[in-house]
Amino acid sequence: MKESLELQEKTPRGGLSSLGLQTRLTLFYLGQKYRPWLAFPWLLLLAVALLSQFYLGYRYNSNDTTNIYLQLARGCSYTLLLVLCLLWLPVMRHGLAALWRSRWASWLPLEQAKNVHRWLGHLMMAGAMVHGACYLLYFNTLDAPFMDVLFGTESDVVRSMRTTMYEFVSEDESIDDVIDWIDQGRPEQMFHDVIRPIMKEDCTKCHSASSTMTYAIPSLPLSYFDDVVALSQRGIYSRQFRINVCGLLMLLMLLPLWFTSLAVMRRRQHHVFQNIHRLGYLMVVLALLHIPRYNWLLVPAIILALEYFLSHYVRIYRGCHARMVRVSEGMLRLEMQRPDGFVIEPGHYLQLRVPKLGRYEWHDFSLTGGREGDDVIVLKIKAQGDWSDALYDQLGNDGRAELDVDIRGPFASPAARPTRRREPILMVAGGIGITPFLGLLYTMLFDSVKRRPFHLVWVLRDGKLLEWLEPFLSSPLIAGGRIHLFLTQDEGADALPAWLQQQDVHGDRVVFYQHRPDLERLFSDVSEELERPHCFVCGPEEMTRAVAAQCRKRGWVMSIERF
Repeated sequence: MKESLELQEKTPRGGLSSLGLQTRLTLFYLGQKYRPWLAFPWLLLLAVALLSQFYLGYRYNSNDTTNIYLQLARGCSYTLLLVLCLLWLPVMRHGLAALWRSRWASWLPLEQAKNVHRWLGHLMMAGAMVHGACYLLYFNTLDAPFMDVLFGTESDVVRSMRTTMYEFVSEDESIDDVIDWIDQGRPEQMFHDVIRPIMKEDCTKCHSASSTMTYAIPSLPLSYFDDVVALSQRGIYSRQFRINVCGLLMLLMLLPLWFTSLAVMRRRQHHVFQNIHRLGYLMVVLALLHIPRYNWLLVPAIILALEYFLSHYVRIYRGCHARMVRVSEGMLRLEMQRPDGFVIEPGHYLQLRVPKLGRYEWHDFSLTGGREGDDVIVLKIKAQGDWSDALYDQLGNDGRAELDVDIRGPFASPAARPTRRREPILMVAGGIGITPFLGLLYTMLFDSVKRRPFHLVWVLRDGKLLEWLEPFLSSPLIAGGRIHLFLTQDEGADALPAWLQQQDVHGDRVVFYQHRPDLERLFSDVSEELERPHCFVCGPEEMTRAVAAQCRKRGWVMSIERF
């Protein structure tokens, strides 16, 4: 068995220096977009949009009650509108799956969708804190009791005439007339005789579509009976109460939602993270009640409702009978019959729920593909968290178990990215990270049209996992590629599967090492055989960064699988 391979230090063929500036910039962008700060055009567009929104709200100046607190609060509110519109998009799996399969995938920062979602969440948390705090400080500066303003004890129209719009009120008696009209039950005849002239004299100069001097609704003319009645409610029926209380409730929900989303909480208490995240649906409802105008959130709300419908009623398969078997210590294989309508495609993943372990917990797992004609879904699962540990504990003394599961999907991942026909690919996997690439190998095994030159680099500790590659190594597929196996745990050649010890069967197409890879030398060797391959990587973060550095150095396009 060949335990090492001496690699010569070589200059990458067709280095970046041989390319034009435009091509180099394109390759640089495509190869780096997994890092959000290098996706400069998208970040610049987002920054400009957020700053523009903030400026539109901040430049507000209604009257003497306008101060820095109100301007900051409004600036943040305008920014939060845009953040709320974008926050949901990166985690809408069906929409992302469609984009991954499209030709636009190479130009969109799809691989960073979850990171974009997280950073937008941090931005929303900061913006909401400033927005809420500044409005509370602004309320305290008004010439009215703080709690009365906060909870709308007075009707909206009376409170405005006493405070924010007082300078536009011609006579104090006008306020008393409005209060008297409300106390008498808002008679329509009294409105036409007394209230409408007051509104026309004092309010419509601001409450018009062309006015920019209003704290209230610019499009509300306050010259019609129904419009004034709508703003004459008080207490829990007032507009002020609805807006403020819904805002406070959203902030109280956002605090635990943000805290449980932090990496340390998400990894240690994933079930808590998922359950608390369900508050997001309630926050959408509260946002629609909190925001005076719905046009900003209408389209995102429709898209979110469609995503929810697809995930919960269309592409979901309940009660699938699954069989589990222990592969090695801490590793299991889960199999189930493929439900009707579920298509196993390379580079896709599904979400798995085990009702016995949690009604609301869904977990992502790569589809490893299947043999031609198989109607079986195969998942490789490593016990490395509270939920996966509990699943592993379901195995009996014989290392087997059966249980019912729910699945939904499939969803596209970076490995589903369309690539040019016969474009060479380099797959780099760490441990269980081999699973998304097994689907690609199966596709090339059974579909000769999709075969292409490839290199597979697999770094692993458990030699028993090598059996996953056995179906490919006796097939014609191996003739078009090379497989590099790095076993980092010193088990000796005798611990390897018997088929892998037969070196003469595979020649130099399968090379085994018992040490960690030297990526610099390995990538130099790969560049001699593959002309600018598309690199896919799935594994630990440290390995991913090291692979990314090599791809960046050579200008190779790179896609990252994250589960």
